[in-house]
Amino acid sequence: MEAMEKMAISEKELKLLLNFVKDDLLEAKEARDEEDKNRKIGKTLEHIQQYLED
Repeated sequence: MEAMEKMAISEKELKLLLNFVKDDLLEAKEARDEEDKNRKIGKTLEHIQQYLED
């Protein structure tokens, strides 16, 4: 909990973020072709990067 206080993010916000990442990764896992899978993983990584920059 102390680490989250230093990051200035609530537990609710963290759970929401992780839920988005989980959903994106599950979608990528279910992709049938490699190109689509890589595109979906790339999208997830971009979202994480955007969140880190905010």
